[in-house]
Amino acid sequence: MSSITGLKKGTFTSIDNSGEIRLGTEINPGTAGQVIISAGADEPVIWGTAAGHIANPLTMGANVSLTSGNPSYDGTLAETINATDTNTQLNLTGGNGVSVVNTGGLNRTITTDNDGTTINNTGGTGTQNQVLKVPNALTSGTNISFSSGTTYDGSAAITINSTAPSFSAGKGISITGGVIATKNDGTTITNTSGTNEVLKVPNTLTINGTTYDGSVARAFTLPVAPIPNADLQNSSLTLGNTSCALGSTTSTIEELELDDCLGISMDSANINLNGGDVIGIDDLTFQSSAGSSLMTGNPSAGNPTTMTNFDLTDSSNIIHPPNVFEVAGDLRMSIEMGNFFPNDDNSFFNLGVEDDFTSATNGRLKVLTSSLEVCGYFIIPNNYTATACRIDITNSSGLSVSRAIMCESVQTYGGTGFTSLNFAGSSNAEFSFTTTMTGASDRIMLIKVFTTSTSDHIGGGYIKLTR
Repeated sequence: MSSITGLKKGTFTSIDNSGEIRLGTEINPGTAGQVIISAGADEPVIWGTAAGHIANPLTMGANVSLTSGNPSYDGTLAETINATDTNTQLNLTGGNGVSVVNTGGLNRTITTDNDGTTINNTGGTGTQNQVLKVPNALTSGTNISFSSGTTYDGSAAITINSTAPSFSAGKGISITGGVIATKNDGTTITNTSGTNEVLKVPNTLTINGTTYDGSVARAFTLPVAPIPNADLQNSSLTLGNTSCALGSTTSTIEELELDDCLGISMDSANINLNGGDVIGIDDLTFQSSAGSSLMTGNPSAGNPTTMTNFDLTDSSNIIHPPNVFEVAGDLRMSIEMGNFFPNDDNSFFNLGVEDDFTSATNGRLKVLTSSLEVCGYFIIPNNYTATACRIDITNSSGLSVSRAIMCESVQTYGGTGFTSLNFAGSSNAEFSFTTTMTGASDRIMLIKVFTTSTSDHIGGGYIKLTR
């Protein structure tokens, strides 16, 4: 603290001071621009800024004046500041989307220039641009509809809806969950491989006792057309090593001796031996014809025709096994019910014969465990090929039920393995094999029936064959 020695109290009319004036208990000289102000009753004065005054006044510049006319403003008086516009060359031009309206003098009103149809400036608080609608309307087309009207331009809220096209399944077509597929009988045509494929023709072609339905390849040898007469007209008769030519008229030969003939070839005519014998024949050949040929034994009771030293092992001989039957031009080998067993999923023989003496189920095989796979073995005869199969399954009421059926060709000796014969077939209808099975000594057919209920009853069926 500076010394205050020498300072005296007194009443003075004027004070001339060329040095500092120090105030307060701290002997503070103050800062430039400060004035002496009262600190209140019984308090020493201090340096500060007087109320209503500013330390640095605001000075008026060019084209700016105060109402009082003072050149500056320090806060001691209430003032109004004015500006003088000296620009007499104000030019405002409206560009695209903007208009300028002269409202007098240098006054101008600037607004947006809107078409009033798609956009205006009366939105919001009344002075804001707002879109009214789009210039080009959206029109609903095929399978499209609006909640109101038929066009949309944004002027009003609407909902757009789509209507799915309607498809209906015609003949041969099925529609399930938006998937369109061909509806095939599964017998003559199928689509199980992803594409339509013909399995066979509905009606078979039979030539010389052999049928063809297109399911497997067949080769036929057609006979050479014979001379169409039975009276040896325009023919030659070979007797020994000589030839006897017959004319164009009918020639009747009675009691003809045919000793030492090398062969007799006839077309649709009869040789009546009238009780005689035919002996010493090397070959007896029946001429091919449109009809069947017959060799009839002695019809007299107690006098059967005995065949001795005949070799019937040639594959051309048609002698069907006892369980093979001709039905509607087809060969069918009956399913023997005693050949079925349960599979290895069960430790018990859960398969039995139903003997409830009802017409619906009596005599059928009944499964005694749900989801039992019933397996049967069947030998395909020599010279025959298995092409299709049918197994009938009903419930306890005798109504048909659909169950999956699989067929396989299993090797029995000389090796192991099996060949799948079909896609999963269904019960109660004939289904064709995708791979046929020809009878062989080392092959046996395994048929598996996939039951699903203890009410399932297996009635039997057949395996379709060709020779």
